[in-house]
Amino acid sequence: MQVLLSFIDDHTKKVWVYFMKHKGEVFQHFLNFKAMVEKEKGVSIKCLRSNGGGEYFSNELSEYLKELRIQRKYSYNYSHSRMELLKGKRCTL
Repeated sequence: MQVLLSFIDDHTKKVWVYFMKHKGEVFQHFLNFKAMVEKEKGVSIKCLRSNGGGEYFSNELSEYLKELRIQRKYSYNYSHSRMELLKGKRCTL
């Protein structure tokens, strides 16, 4: 089974997609993503938003976010525009 992990820049709407064999791979993909964004864009990640399910968040990732003061937000109820963005991006994959 493959699992899809996507990171979406709220400002530009740019999407990065990672395919995983296991949900436990999220932390390593986040580290790689963070390093790439910081190197290419010269900015740091300020906030990481998820759907609140929690299945992607390990204690390791949670502690890492706290250590770097990266805010963690949950989007239990997506706005209509956010849902359309996600649907559209996934359809093109």
